Amino acid sequence: MPIDETLGVLAHRGGLVVRRPQLSVGIVGAVSRTTGLEVELLARRPLDRRGATERQAGIRAGRDGVVPAPRRLLPAYDEGLDLRVGRLDPDGRAHWVFGSRTSSSSGDHSGGTHGPSLRTTVRFPPLYDHASLVLAWPEIGFPESIVDLPLPPRDAVERGTVPIWDAPVDAGPVPDSLRRRTHDAPHPGPAVEAGRIVAGPRVLSRGADAVVALTRLTAVDGVLSAEVLSVARGPRAGAMSVVPGPGRPPGLPGATVAVVHDGEAVWAPHGSGGSSGGPDVFRSRIEFVLPDPGGSELGLVVAWPAAGLPDVLVPLSLDAR
Repeated sequence: MPIDETLGVLAHRGGLVVRRPQLSVGIVGAVSRTTGLEVELLARRPLDRRGATERQAGIRAGRDGVVPAPRRLLPAYDEGLDLRVGRLDPDGRAHWVFGSRTSSSSGDHSGGTHGPSLRTTVRFPPLYDHASLVLAWPEIGFPESIVDLPLPPRDAVERGTVPIWDAPVDAGPVPDSLRRRTHDAPHPGPAVEAGRIVAGPRVLSRGADAVVALTRLTAVDGVLSAEVLSVARGPRAGAMSVVPGPGRPPGLPGATVAVVHDGEAVWAPHGSGGSSGGPDVFRSRIEFVLPDPGGSELGLVVAWPAAGLPDVLVPLSLDAR
């Protein structure tokens, strides 16, 4: 079973953990499972109008006038030209890991404020109570930085590590009186690494052969960023297609979500993400941007008609922003 088909325990509330002139690094998501600790990071450099190829060439040739940062934990030589991530063991030795689901962006080319970014998910062995992460990018002058993270205890992680096909579901019918519309002012894309996670992993909707799970809900820049995992198996997986339905936005196959506010279900346009599958299984992981009504309670309408799931209303209790 893929690792993200198992719920875990929220291990960190997210937000920036390192701010330096060369680079800022924030935690987008962190989940502890009995199989390991998964941390998603987003590193952002200052605004740079050059393309990715030109920037990398400048780093490789040392043309940017940058004095490389000293290597104390990194090997004297390695082949990296991007952010390196590792952990310190109890003896202070660094164990470097390669990221998965890595993506990059050149940032805003004109009229914006976001610089080039690198987003990556790293997986460590099971860690409890505390972990020390180490970040390094010597080629751009970013020094080795240690980030201490408090983590959930072992017993909490053992209780919270549950397959999404077995985890509890708290959902009810959608009132007929609820009006539906698509969010008419989509956010261009928040700096999600600077936000705060207000709700962690949970199952939103499930049938015999399909399940929808929330991996995280982040409050940032006056909006909500929700990452949603959709999985279908069996005959429905092979026949997956887009079925928007009344009042829902078109988009990639997979579940769609709406925020309930003032008697309306406000549907989010599809954001970043992707899908994959074959004759027996379909998976999508989509990041939505939703309006933030504020408050400590939130109603989400979840729909995936192509997978045979009825629309449901999911009540969420949110942590403090």
